[in-house]
Amino acid sequence: MWTAASVFVCALSLLGRSPQSFPPTEFVDTASAGVSPLAMAYISREEAAAHIVLVTSTWAFMNARRSRIQCGDIDAIREIAGVLAHEEWHILHGDNEEGAYDWQLVTLLRVGEPFDGALIHKVKKAKEAVLAAARRADKATVVARGNTSSLENATSIPSRSGP
Repeated sequence: MWTAASVFVCALSLLGRSPQSFPPTEFVDTASAGVSPLAMAYISREEAAAHIVLVTSTWAFMNARRSRIQCGDIDAIREIAGVLAHEEWHILHGDNEEGAYDWQLVTLLRVGEPFDGALIHKVKKAKEAVLAAARRADKATVVARGNTSSLENATSIPSRSGP
């Protein structure tokens, strides 16, 4: 079984990168509390400098580690490379998910994933779900603000005494 570090280097090599040219990356078995259990990676801003946290218990990561030949499971390595590109985009450009997913899709195409491939479809579906959730959250915030204003208005209405 290959090490987490060797799988990371395989994904970076597919991107044409080295560990020295990439943001600091931490390997963990499971995501931290508050992070989606489906996350393959995320950004940690808890320490002085933001860094990428790569979850090593995902399907892609485990398949890459189990490959008979180092860097041999190209589908798994390609998926990890796309995730790394997505997270690096966040480090460089901020929290905007649409831009990060777009960069991940471009990266996957650049490293050989077919335009109509399963991984492109998977990332597009994830992008749609994340953006829809963000829209629902924004809408809920607006509704909550609207309700607060209504409550404030209701408390300023004078009470009527008598018919």
